[in-house]
Amino acid sequence: RQVVADLPQSRTAQIAAGKVISLVEKLDGQCSLSLSVYDAAVVMPQVARSAGNPRSLVHIAIRSYIFLFVNLFLQGFLLYMITTEERVMNRFSGRMHLCDFGADIHTCPGGPNCIGPSGTNYRDPGRMYSYDVWTARMFVRESLKRLFPDKEDDIMSSVDPGEYGVENRYIRYVCVFIFMMSVIDDLIVSVDMMKIIWRIPNSTASWLDYEAPDWDSKEEVKKRTGKSEIDFVKFRMAGMPVAWKVANFCLICLPKLLIWRSTAISGVSFLMETSSIEDVVVNVTALSFILSLDEMIFGLFAHKAAHHILENLDPYVAATASDGEDDTDHQSIAKLEDDRARTLFDYRLLPVRLLFTLGLATFMIFAYYFEHCERNERGGYVSKAIRHAIYPFVSFLFPWLAKPDSGEEYWHFQPEEA
Repeated sequence: RQVVADLPQSRTAQIAAGKVISLVEKLDGQCSLSLSVYDAAVVMPQVARSAGNPRSLVHIAIRSYIFLFVNLFLQGFLLYMITTEERVMNRFSGRMHLCDFGADIHTCPGGPNCIGPSGTNYRDPGRMYSYDVWTARMFVRESLKRLFPDKEDDIMSSVDPGEYGVENRYIRYVCVFIFMMSVIDDLIVSVDMMKIIWRIPNSTASWLDYEAPDWDSKEEVKKRTGKSEIDFVKFRMAGMPVAWKVANFCLICLPKLLIWRSTAISGVSFLMETSSIEDVVVNVTALSFILSLDEMIFGLFAHKAAHHILENLDPYVAATASDGEDDTDHQSIAKLEDDRARTLFDYRLLPVRLLFTLGLATFMIFAYYFEHCERNERGGYVSKAIRHAIYPFVSFLFPWLAKPDSGEEYWHFQPEEA
């Protein structure tokens, strides 16, 4: 037996390889839920319905919806505040978009991004500051000019406030990609949830079942394995009435997708507007916290029974997926031979999620430049003219209803030197 096991082309190795291929196919067609308030709001009402709506399970189901709405409020409020900071408060402070001000400063004074927001040439890295430091230095110079108007020329020539710019634009791109990884992970969870709601039968089939062992007495099985009665209760995704499917899509899936969209847009803009290398690395971690609020709320507030049910809920497997459990040895070997006959370079070779993440990050970066930046005479990207604006909550929920900024213009790019 040991000699056979060592042979890579032995019959047992071929059977095992066929089973592994079946496992790959099964996992490709598998959708599962996570431990979050969104998933609890989908599962717990169905478990309560399957049990005949006993009050204990109904209470847990109602609480799941309470936690869902608390989470939607907190995530929505945080995202609205971040977006308001970017679209309203930054403008009242006189802040322009960062774009590529000061990028590739080693090419200055003749490079494409060597003219700063106040119109002067960076010349060297010593004239670049963060926005807060730059505005403070600008304030000092303007204050001196007001205090000593007769010495304005001396002040202008002697007091150099420097310029505001980005320390490194490529770290922003990398951090946007890292942020997109957490965003894509959340999107995959949302898509799995919608797949489950769509694919499971439109029926009232039970999500609960009691499977007592048939190979020995229940008491003997408990004694040997250490199991309890609850271990014989099986939770599986069965049927869901159409009314529940519509309710779940409107109350859970749609708000979750809106939160995801707002997080992606606000997060990328927030990262692209961060000039410091250290700050952009820290901010990418802080933004991911918003997407994890649903899991935090579930972990802290949800009933332990809800934890047990979601942890032991069987994943949904597409009807076309084969797990290889009923395959004969001959069928497993045939599956291996069929897989070997496939060409190496087919669509399964592509890392789809990696390419999608990279594509989405690239799209979001281009969208930032398209919305907020324009090319200067040197070919670099500078901020578009900035106007004061308001940002009502309706515009946050439905961005396509937002009106263009129509407030008074307070800044536009105007270089003092070529």
